[in-house]
Amino acid sequence: MPEHTSPPGKSNATASLVLGIIAVVFWFFGYSSLLSVVLGIIGLVQASKARELGYEDSIRTAGFVLSLIGLIGGALAFMACAACVGLAGIAGTAAYL
Repeated sequence: MPEHTSPPGKSNATASLVLGIIAVVFWFFGYSSLLSVVLGIIGLVQASKARELGYEDSIRTAGFVLSLIGLIGGALAFMACAACVGLAGIAGTAAYL
């Protein structure tokens, strides 16, 4: 019975793709965009590890790109959400003055 082995780095590339997709989805949900940043970083590390192992396929490239988009978009969404909360707090304290 032959063993089905995948090429080295393919599992890392697949993990990067999955983490990138989840990272992109999470930055639409306010403060969970912080989780998007974390998942984006982990996805980039997995894509880098897949490249080190010699796996150069479209799965790795898509995982890298989606993880990068998730990281950048998550950081921007988190900063925007924090700014809105900060402005609401300032407006709330100004109403009492």
